[in-house]
Parts: sequence; C-alpha cells; structure tokens
Amino acid sequence: MKNILSLLIILFLFFSCNPTKKNKSAAENIPGIDTLKPQTFIPELDDKLIEISGLLIYDELFWGFNDSGGRNKIYGFNNKGEIEKEIEIKDAKNNDWESITQDDKNIYIGDFGNNMGSRENLCIYKIKKKDIQNKKTQKIDSHKIEIKYAKQTQFIHLPQSTVFDCEAMAEFNGSLYIFSKNWKEYTTTVYKIPTKKGKYSLSAIDTFNVNGLITGADVSPNKKQLALVGYKNYQSFIWLFSDFTDDNFFKGNSNYFHLHETGNAQTEGICYRDNNTLLVSCEQTKAFKQQVFLFDISTINNGSH
Repeated sequence: MKNILSLLIILFLFFSCNPTKKNKSAAENIPGIDTLKPQTFIPELDDKLIEISGLLIYDELFWGFNDSGGRNKIYGFNNKGEIEKEIEIKDAKNNDWESITQDDKNIYIGDFGNNMGSRENLCIYKIKKKDIQNKKTQKIDSHKIEIKYAKQTQFIHLPQSTVFDCEAMAEFNGSLYIFSKNWKEYTTTVYKIPTKKGKYSLSAIDTFNVNGLITGADVSPNKKQLALVGYKNYQSFIWLFSDFTDDNFFKGNSNYFHLHETGNAQTEGICYRDNNTLLVSCEQTKAFKQQVFLFDISTINNGSH
C-alpha cells in the first residue's frame, strides 16, 4: 500500500511541475504555430467607428466604416483616431458593409455580409477618387457592381451556417477578389469580379482550409503577398500567401500566424502600410476599444523568421 501511495505522489508531482502544462491559448499549444505580436498603432478611434469593418489607406488618411446597420458613409481618420472626412455614398444603403479596397482611380466598398445566407442584394459600391474633395463632409456618386453566387439556389435563413457569407475583398491586377467566410467548414473560397458596373454570377476559383472565419484581405503594394485576417472562437490569426503565379493565391507558399494577446478581439479589417507592415482594425468589444494594431512582418519577408 505504501508503494502505491508513493507512486501516486511521484506521478502527481511530475505532472503538476511539467513545464509543458503552461496556461496558453489553444493555438499556442499546437506545435509549429508561429505568432505575431501586435503593436499599438491607433489605441482608440472616434466613437463614430465603434463597429469599424474594413481598413484602407488613401490620401494620407486611414479609411473605414461601420458594418451592418451603419450609415452609408466612409470615414477618413488620422493616426490619432480623429475623423477628418465623412463621405456619404449617394443611392447606397449599408445592409452589411464588410470590406473596402482600391485601385489607382477608384475605391470599392463591399456590401456582401450575409451571415444568415438569405440576402439576394449583394453588391459592391464603386466611387471615384477624383470625386473626393478636401471637405470635412460631402456626398459623392457611386456605381453598383451587383453579384450573386452561381451555386446558391436557396435563400433561407441559416444563422451562422451558410457557405455564402463574405467579409473580405482585395484588388489585384485590375480585378476584385472576394474571400468567403465559410461558417460550416472553416474554409475560404475565392471569387473573381470585374471592376466595371454590371451584374455578375460568381463561380469559385479555389478554396483553402484556413481553419477559421475570414474577415479581411489585402494584397501587398509590390503584389507579391496576400494577407487574410480572421478568427476562430475569437482567437485572431493571419494567413500570408506568397510566391504565387497570377491569381493562384493558394498555390504558392502559405504561413499561419496566431495573433498574440488578441484574445476576444474582433479583428475585422486588414491593409498593408507598406510591404513589411500590416495594420489590422478591431471593433469595440468588452476586451478592446475600437482601434488599429500594427504587425511587423519584415523578418518574415526577408527570410529570417
């Protein structure tokens, strides 16, 4: 009996002192998972951007908007989080704006959030940069790019189980690309869209297992890297894709990064500040103020990571 008791005590001490039993997040406990540590960039945004979704840099300002139910406005703010411009998009409704991107002449706003899978009015609003004036508030015209998924035949309410939801869009070589938020399988599917006004039926180009829900996308200024941001169980992550040919984003190299110290942050938008720096916007939650994080990816890009 004494021998059994001694053995139990030894086993208890071994497992209680085992250094691998540290209190880490699920992602950090997976072997091979890399982490990126956020730096505070804009610690708090104006209260008009409590539910900021999407992020863009243009004309020395950062741009964002509120998602479903917000005003049909985009807001330009400085690096202190102060709003300097409010632009109302004429003849537009914010059903569920989720992403924003740009090319040389235009800005595109994605009204394609579809958590219930029941929307039949998905679209992208296109506005001309030359129409944006140096005013605090203004209204500008837009053109509508209407989209639907070729394989979607039912539009019934399926709360958080549809494969036809989307919150991420990026421009690449003259076309728009959206990346789905697949509530069923935690994958993302990419679709290609022309930038011209019109009605388009979308067929999938490719699918990738991101093991989470994608909420934002951007392509680096040098066109060599695609970044996707998202979360799973409110643990945020970034996928980086590089060394791809043409728009075969998922056929090149892929790297997954857990975002350290961002538990319970609702990361919604992502954009490149330059080829070596990513900015990620976060809407207000119980754990975080509405803000913008910065991630240094220079060591990843130069191969020293």
